[in-house]
Amino acid sequence: ETESAASNAAPAPPPPYQTFWREHIGLVVAGIGFLVFIAILIPLLLIFVTPSNGDGLTSDSTQDPNQHNSSSIRANKLVQKLETEVLCRGATFQEIDLDDPRRLALDWITNDDKMSLDLDAKNLNQRYILALLAFTLNSWAWRDQESIYANLENSAWLSNEDECSWYNVSCMEGTVISLQLNNFSLMGSLPPEISRLPFLAGIQLKGNLLHGVSVNSHFHPCISMIMLDF
Repeated sequence: ETESAASNAAPAPPPPYQTFWREHIGLVVAGIGFLVFIAILIPLLLIFVTPSNGDGLTSDSTQDPNQHNSSSIRANKLVQKLETEVLCRGATFQEIDLDDPRRLALDWITNDDKMSLDLDAKNLNQRYILALLAFTLNSWAWRDQESIYANLENSAWLSNEDECSWYNVSCMEGTVISLQLNNFSLMGSLPPEISRLPFLAGIQLKGNLLHGVSVNSHFHPCISMIMLDF
């Protein structure tokens, strides 16, 4: 009888902690899921909320102000140097449209050119002038680095290599002396700033679609005596 009474007795209640987990397991799982969701959401928000500097790159709030000021000072001095020593059409860069080849060449040599020449570099002016020539006579031929220049020893125009290694640019001791631009599919008019290359003796231009080009000094007061071969 004693054993039968013991077997019919009510089971002992579970410990309190087991009762808590059974009653709140749904809330616990929901809480863990919410924390995982927050952990994923925060990085995504940081990616989309971080301000961009306009060229697809996120801005760096920790950038050294001195470095920024140094870059601005260099850019301003570069503008002054090129306006004084190269430009010869009676206009400053501030007065020139943003899509003007003179501005495009300035933006390239200031922001995109990996050589980042010093202001006192002897080839700074000639590098800008050749970039100006490339943007003025906008040709796919000398800017297609993948196919046209794949098997050539020389570099493509507007590449980050020394401009004396650009295709069909001839130099002597680092100074441009001639340009062989035959059959380059060039279109447009030669910029008068080309005469600012002090030792440029000749330019070969056969097989191109150029207009407004004059071989005499009346084309522009900036033009010097350069042999043009059409």
